[in-house]
Amino acid sequence: MHFSNFYRWMEVCEHEWFRSLGLPMMSTNPAGIRFGWPRREASCSFQRPLRCGDLVRITGTLIELGTTSLTYEFSFHKDRAGKWTQVALGRMSTVHVRQDASGRMEAEPISAPTVAAFSPTP
Repeated sequence: MHFSNFYRWMEVCEHEWFRSLGLPMMSTNPAGIRFGWPRREASCSFQRPLRCGDLVRITGTLIELGTTSLTYEFSFHKDRAGKWTQVALGRMSTVHVRQDASGRMEAEPISAPTVAAFSPTP
């Protein structure tokens, strides 16, 4: 399987994570200003290959909650005869931004509801 699929799967996991928390990945306010989460950095280290037909489990962990950014780690495991074996470890940082009508993007503090949704409960 081509290595670029790992990056696609990290993004799918991120979108599903936001959806499960009831948060939008992109939004527009009444003034027409758009908000989103572009990538600041993404990396992936590969330990074992994946092949067509492999059963894969991906788990995401928030490793840093900044003022304007989130950093995740994604662990990829495949089923090898009933045992889950790690095949890759990915990392992705995103920045919460606002985009004005001219297309200029600037970092925007993460909203309180988003911080609360990603913060661990005691």
